[in-house]
Amino acid sequence: MENSNEIFSFHLPVIDRAIVEALRVSLEDVMPEIMSDNNLIERNGYGQFRWNPIIAQLRDKCQHLGWLDLNILPRRGWKTPVLFYPASRNILTLMTEDTFRSVRKQSNKGTHYLCGGASFNLGVEAQYEQLELDLPGISPDAEIWVAKSREELAAAVRVDVGEIEGHILVLFEVRADKLLTVRAVRLTPKLEISTEEEDWSRYIRMPYAADQTIEPQQSSEDEEEELVELL
Repeated sequence: MENSNEIFSFHLPVIDRAIVEALRVSLEDVMPEIMSDNNLIERNGYGQFRWNPIIAQLRDKCQHLGWLDLNILPRRGWKTPVLFYPASRNILTLMTEDTFRSVRKQSNKGTHYLCGGASFNLGVEAQYEQLELDLPGISPDAEIWVAKSREELAAAVRVDVGEIEGHILVLFEVRADKLLTVRAVRLTPKLEISTEEEDWSRYIRMPYAADQTIEPQQSSEDEEEELVELL
């Protein structure tokens, strides 16, 4: 476990900045430009449609980084971006803070892919204040869905379930076309936020070089249409 006096880090240099920049460009530049160019005032389906440029920006950033795979997980009519970093054997997915708050309070949340992702996180401990939320657990009947989500997440990035050692959820908040916060967290099976949490908000609008390449390294233990449902 990390020393309580130390700031936790997932040790994802450049990758963290690339993900934040992909979110910022999509939400602050691309989407407002689409609205302006087409004289759009109403925002019907806006929250769902914006995932299209987010995925496009992630794909663009990933092709420059190296050693980071991106693919799409189909879920009914929704498509969820899934990233895999082989050096750390972690998968990463993204979600808004509002959606996360909603999903983890649902009594049937075991059918959501997040529970499949969280099941990769062995031995994580919930933050103390998270325990006070008394979130509903996963019913035994939902275990088949958890296992199915594990398989689907692995298949999305073309690896075996056994090759994945953890899941990192990137949570972000946007208001009035401004990206306000971004953080990376690891979840417990009940979808509590664990002690493994890193604030990436400091990378918003930080200068970013898209042509940097990540060299593979050993992970360290120390160290609404097509989009019809929310992530």
